Amino acid sequence: MKQIIQTNYSGIDGLKIVDKPKPAVSPLSALVQVKYTPVLPYDWMTEEGKLKQMRPVKLPLTVGYAFAGVVQAVGLLRDRHLVGQNVIGVQPSGANQTYLDSRLPPFLFPVPAATTLQAAATLIGGADAAMLAVQTAAVEAGDTVLVTGASGGVGTYLIQLLKKRQARVIALASTINHDFVASLGADIVVNYEHDLAAQLHRVTPPNKIIDTVGQPQLLHLLAEMFDQFALLSLSVPDFQLRKAGQTFRFTNGTIGINGYRQLLMMLADGTLTAHIQTVYPFEKIREAQWQSKVAHSQGRILVSF
Repeated sequence: MKQIIQTNYSGIDGLKIVDKPKPAVSPLSALVQVKYTPVLPYDWMTEEGKLKQMRPVKLPLTVGYAFAGVVQAVGLLRDRHLVGQNVIGVQPSGANQTYLDSRLPPFLFPVPAATTLQAAATLIGGADAAMLAVQTAAVEAGDTVLVTGASGGVGTYLIQLLKKRQARVIALASTINHDFVASLGADIVVNYEHDLAAQLHRVTPPNKIIDTVGQPQLLHLLAEMFDQFALLSLSVPDFQLRKAGQTFRFTNGTIGINGYRQLLMMLADGTLTAHIQTVYPFEKIREAQWQSKVAHSQGRILVSF
């Protein structure tokens, strides 16, 4: 089988595709044929060595964290009804491989028949972070929430979930993504590429800000522009605010098993819509990660196997 590995900290261009034996089935195994993996900042930041303190790893390492696929076989201690089932899950030891041995039963989730595997593959590292942000920020009807990174894999779900809570959404987006972000339900789209400060002067001040991109320079500008708000970041663990009416909080927790089940049902019943920018074959993993890192986003980039 094929496996995408990291052997050093040279970044995206150091990735290699190698041949490995197919995993053997143990009593706790669910052998999954991987169909899609999402490209996450977590991946290329690990490859560049930027997460060494948060995530110590031993090289060589199979890259990737989340996957969507089909269960091919199970061990004696796993539910035999999983065989043939479409699933999503996490694989801390690396998801970018043709087959993987999933031994985390609570975090292997059957995908409803009404949901495609491609759509389901966008949930982990996308909708789950958005749901966590909305819950942690305690967003209520009538809140005005400013969102950074509104067009990305997290932001596209975040806008949808905020509108479900009847919040007013101010979304920061690039010129090319203005109409796309507006179509997601954002009430106001602010183009961060053109005189951002002047545009922010004209909007109703937000009482909450949810940051999905982690650019301190942008956060400093927002802190200067608005006097009172609660800032929640999914990307910056620490940020100093100077005004008395401003608060900061970082979160990277979990929505729990029920949260993932809820998200899958919301996809299935049409309450949420997945936005997939591009699907790359695994042979083009470098191109996929470079696009994720440097290009404007419109949802999530996937790798197919």
